[in-house]
Amino acid sequence: MQGRKTTSTHSPSVVELNLPATLRGFTLIEILVTLVIISIVLGLAMLKINVDNIDSRLKQETGRMARKMELADQQAIFQSQDLGMLILEDNYAFYLLQKDKWMPVDDNLLKQRSFDKDIEITAVIEGDEVQLETSAPTKPVPQIIFSSAGEWTSFEVLFKQKDKNDITYILSNIETGQLEITREANEY
Repeated sequence: MQGRKTTSTHSPSVVELNLPATLRGFTLIEILVTLVIISIVLGLAMLKINVDNIDSRLKQETGRMARKMELADQQAIFQSQDLGMLILEDNYAFYLLQKDKWMPVDDNLLKQRSFDKDIEITAVIEGDEVQLETSAPTKPVPQIIFSSAGEWTSFEVLFKQKDKNDITYILSNIETGQLEITREANEY
């Protein structure tokens, strides 16, 4: 038989194959190295997906707040009533000024909105950083006012992932008086 060789030094059940190099399989080391490389690539891909996920959530939450603020401004003008927005550590809500008292807005579109638990908010109102409360006070006073004349309080609201400063979205009306959303990223 060509290709098979039995030797008398081994037990009769041992058969050595002298196959050409193109017909041999992979060694255990080659398979392990390939698996390690695949694992590293998949791990990096998962990190990228996680970063993109928080980036899209921050962008979405910033855009949502901007649209609600624009709606509050329009309602203040069209209804000739002052509206306000109170930003807390984990949510924000809109209020209506009635007889010198701020009352929660009874509008489904402007209902209280909670932030995701891994999003951190910083508010800068008229140039000063505001310490955000954990819950609404008994007599709320909004930080941002939408007047019936169409004027707004000057502000910046920063959205970022808690415990990380990689990506920050900034919602602001400081530069132009119009709402602007900017993205800042610290690439490492």
